[in-house]
Amino acid sequence: MGSNRTFAVGILVLWVALLLLGAVWAWRHQADQAWQRLYAFRWPLGVLALFVLLVWFQTWELPSAWLQLISPETWRVQDGVAPFRISLDVFQTRIYASLSTGYFFAFLLVLLTVRDRARLDTLAMALVVAGVVQAVIGVMLFSAGAHYQIYFFEVIHDRVKGTFGYHNHFAGYMELCLSVGVGLMLARLGNERHQGSGWKHRLARMMQFVLSPKMRLRLLLVVMVIALVLTRSRMGNAGFFAALLVVGVITLALTRRSAPAMVTLIISLIIVDVVVVGSWVGLDKVVHRVQETAVTDQAGGTEESIEARQDAAMHALDLARAFPVFGTGGGSFYGSYIRYRTPRPLYFDHAHNDYIELACDYGLVGLGILGSFVLMTFGVAARTMARRRTSLPRGIAFGVMMAITALAIHSWVDFNLQLPANVLTLMVIMAMGWVAHALPSGRHQSGDEGEQA
Repeated sequence: MGSNRTFAVGILVLWVALLLLGAVWAWRHQADQAWQRLYAFRWPLGVLALFVLLVWFQTWELPSAWLQLISPETWRVQDGVAPFRISLDVFQTRIYASLSTGYFFAFLLVLLTVRDRARLDTLAMALVVAGVVQAVIGVMLFSAGAHYQIYFFEVIHDRVKGTFGYHNHFAGYMELCLSVGVGLMLARLGNERHQGSGWKHRLARMMQFVLSPKMRLRLLLVVMVIALVLTRSRMGNAGFFAALLVVGVITLALTRRSAPAMVTLIISLIIVDVVVVGSWVGLDKVVHRVQETAVTDQAGGTEESIEARQDAAMHALDLARAFPVFGTGGGSFYGSYIRYRTPRPLYFDHAHNDYIELACDYGLVGLGILGSFVLMTFGVAARTMARRRTSLPRGIAFGVMMAITALAIHSWVDFNLQLPANVLTLMVIMAMGWVAHALPSGRHQSGDEGEQA
């Protein structure tokens, strides 16, 4: 279920807090060095801490005059009914505040513990393995046609879902893990030093690649692509391949040093994953779903139209306009939306548009803080790609940009940013982008070229 239950949130936050305490204990004799390291990341940590403080602020009791000034609509709703707070559902907002704190702890934990190339490479590989495990579980349950109920939620594996309850959330997780895998693959290819250009040398290099760890990594990516295609998620598949092309173009614009390896990798992904693997596992069904998706309900089409998919989001805009500054409180959308919901007899607990739901829950202030954090991270990854010469920082930077881009596209029609498992994974990946940027320059033992500081 992607930790989408209150007890699972408690386990997640507790576990991350314990890991952070362990890291603090490990640094107990080098506190000055720890503070120096964290000071280097003061800007992302400060912006993220500001958002966490905002969510907790939404749960505090406020004087009537203050609330009437900063959120008149909230004051009218709560006047004479409940203590004056920004949140319209204080208990749910406390859960989201705890989650936000857990995300902050995870980000901080990566910055503290991942301090060199070996650990960064290991963490990236761990995310790839996690994605493969989910993909294998998902394909097995899909093949068996599993149907069960868990935590009062009925799960039918008519598509590949892994251990998630919703195929689009699983697709979002695959996008994140695949992005890291593509970046890691680019880093591996970037370490190659070719001698000779004849057909014998090319054949020898091809055989070396087939027998190398790079080929094993490539096969792991194929497994995840198969799972992604079998989700039948229109925006999940579109987001991944669009992000691959967009970030590839950005990378070519920033630097030409890795152009041959990157172009080869992207062509490989398109030819092998889309044409060969995609056709084998049923990419045509995803294409058919896209073709049968009409813009409006009146235009026809057997799949849910774009208009119907965005119905909740369009009505939620009225909610965002009514509470523009600080929103209605983290996690309160499912209750606050009732007043603004569509006249259709359907109930939405999410807006199916992360941007609008974030604006509803946290207001323009919260949306602006989060947007600044994401843009800062993307910018740091882009600078790493443009300025660094060693392959691992550049590969990780590519994966970070791709993960952000893929989920940014997917978030227009889904709510991956409301699922703890996916948000936690994204936070770890973005922290990896900052770590890659901060890695020391110089010659690397694996044979990467030296670089200027």
